[in-house]
Amino acid sequence: MDYMEFKNQMLAEIEERLTEKEYACYEPADGNMLEESLVIQEGNEPIRFGATTTSMYRAYKSGYSIRQIAEEIIREKDGHKEIKGLEKIRMLDDYERVKEDLYIRIVSTNKKVTVLERGIYRKIGDIILGVYLRINEDDGKLCTTLIDNTYLDKWELSKEDVLEQAMDNTVKMAPPRFYDGMQLKLSILTGRYGGIPIKEFSPTENERRYGCFLSTDKKTNGATAVFYPGVARMICLAYGTQAIYIVPTSIHEVAIHDSRYTEDVEMLSKCLEAVIQESTPDDEVASNHVFMYELETDRITEVM
Repeated sequence: MDYMEFKNQMLAEIEERLTEKEYACYEPADGNMLEESLVIQEGNEPIRFGATTTSMYRAYKSGYSIRQIAEEIIREKDGHKEIKGLEKIRMLDDYERVKEDLYIRIVSTNKKVTVLERGIYRKIGDIILGVYLRINEDDGKLCTTLIDNTYLDKWELSKEDVLEQAMDNTVKMAPPRFYDGMQLKLSILTGRYGGIPIKEFSPTENERRYGCFLSTDKKTNGATAVFYPGVARMICLAYGTQAIYIVPTSIHEVAIHDSRYTEDVEMLSKCLEAVIQESTPDDEVASNHVFMYELETDRITEVM
């Protein structure tokens, strides 16, 4: 196999092993690279490796298969991501370097004690919204670590300043989406979480009577979306109602119900209890309570 054919097959072999958000290409020698190199990129952030095209070809000529070389490069890529995550954690003392990676997550019930003791958080009823550092993201799975409240003193910032920055980031990273029951099931099966953007949401008659689900385009920790600034208000306006009930079926989504069609709040509470017992893993339970948002007060409160 000649050099050009090797390059083409090598690229194809690498591409088969990448996530949907990654792509690979060859880049020529420039001020940063002394030789032509294979580059794997995710989003706008380039991740370059030491294996140049000529070194890969030499490995091939010495007896390594294209598959073996590709697998080694992917291992190097994954190891590089882990190192980058550790670098972010080491940068925590410098707020300016990490502020864009601060992230709000709704906290599961089995992690609340830790966040209440050590974290930076906002509490709404028994819902806890904690501040985390985004380390990396693979295939829609977000890897984060809790920010200890001791960093408030190091950063010389108030809790509200940090919460505001983290919330702004989260809204941009994970926009809210609406789903009906079937869409939600399909999203779990397919791993694709399209949904309807909040600005395009116009509830159907069934959704007015029986409710719908709110999450994000990532689904992971999607229940946080109902606490984004202005989101609950926009839902009320879309429904044309003065109040909505919010049922946190897991940390990943909440069910939304128009208060005009919900005479029996106790029934919602019983339904939530059944959902949690039957289908919500322990580490994904957000709350055992039903919440309400009212336009008049512009507040979300725990009601049962």
